[in-house]
Amino acid sequence: MRKKRKLKKVVRILLWVVLFCFLISFAAILILNLPKEEKKEKENINYTNEIMKLDNHSFDRKFLVWIEDNYGEGILSELYSYLKDDSYDVSFWHKYTGNSYIVLNDLYYNLYENRSDVTYVDGSKELVSIGFAGDVSLADNWAIMPKYVARQNGVYGIVSENMVGYMKNLDWMNVNSEFAFSSRGSAMRGKQYTFRATPSNVSVYDEMGVDMVALANNHVYDYGQDAFYDTLSTLKNAKIPYIGAGVNKSEAESAYYLVINGYKISFLNATRAEKYIMTPEAGENSPGVFRCYDTTRLTERIKEEKEKSDYVVVIVHWGKETYHTLEQVQIDTGKVYIDSGADMVVGHHAHVLQGMEFYKGKLIAYNLGNFIFNSQTVDTGILKWELDNDGNSKYYFYPGLQSNCYTKEVTGQDAINLYNKMTNWSINANFLEDGQIIERTN
Repeated sequence: MRKKRKLKKVVRILLWVVLFCFLISFAAILILNLPKEEKKEKENINYTNEIMKLDNHSFDRKFLVWIEDNYGEGILSELYSYLKDDSYDVSFWHKYTGNSYIVLNDLYYNLYENRSDVTYVDGSKELVSIGFAGDVSLADNWAIMPKYVARQNGVYGIVSENMVGYMKNLDWMNVNSEFAFSSRGSAMRGKQYTFRATPSNVSVYDEMGVDMVALANNHVYDYGQDAFYDTLSTLKNAKIPYIGAGVNKSEAESAYYLVINGYKISFLNATRAEKYIMTPEAGENSPGVFRCYDTTRLTERIKEEKEKSDYVVVIVHWGKETYHTLEQVQIDTGKVYIDSGADMVVGHHAHVLQGMEFYKGKLIAYNLGNFIFNSQTVDTGILKWELDNDGNSKYYFYPGLQSNCYTKEVTGQDAINLYNKMTNWSINANFLEDGQIIERTN
């Protein structure tokens, strides 16, 4: 009897164990199936329709369908959540697609196809770097090119290997091209200095790693209309974009666009450099440069570009030659351009470096001086703008020296000395020992 009771007890325990295991298994099945059911229900939601029902946006249905086709439905569910929670802002698009809303709209409307005013770089990097340098002369009748020919070392006869390497490592490099490319024309009468380069000299820009040139200056028209036209055609044939000049007002005032890391950048260029104005202003049907003695038209163009680009960079030819001190008009109008929507203002013309200023968190680099222009010994350098994937900006200055028709980098104590000079010339910018430029807070 005792053995039977013990057996029954064991059987009851086993039954309870079996029942417990069954309940655990059943619960597990329910838990495992629950997300699938939720996912299945979620997959049945048409997020385009749900988004269109909301009244806190202005998205076009066809655009949302295009987004879904190109980036998957998941992005629309995320967008719906942001909109429903009222936490949406425009940075959403770059975060989830790698492209800003402006770039996405341009891609949607196929605006980059067969365009000569856009460089579109596909893909993304941790950050991109855009460089700016000052005045460049490749004129045969001036200092640099005779040395280029005589030294028989290509671009390395006028710019150091390290400096050229730095330029070529940048994603985009801009300089001020201050002369005419032509074998035609006559020097402008009454002008003390006039510069003209054989068109084949344009190859030096490729050797240097230059991607775009500014032409709104006081020397691009030195040899008249025919030479000016030759300058434009020479650059076009070399596939080097230019800004600030053109066959008419529309071309001179046009922006050039760089689309990189999913952001769109507009570059504009204008001049107010001449005390006695001799370089013609582009008209409705006449060639010339974009002037900004009166800021009205340039500020209009900045506002227009800000509507269609994530960033607007304004390059201005201004300032008093050979002076590190600023003219009040530079300080005043630089701020006007930022207030109009510019994200950076970069200047040249003085042939020497001038200081920098942060205004509303945006950088104004008043003058980058000579880069490779004459035989004088002057400080120079390259301004680098770094833009990361989140749209954050940092600025650096790569220090250099132009001397005896040769531009090279400076290092060590010489670099620190130049950074200290730049800090002293600047309104509220500090130059750190690694070249980073930051806003001075006191």
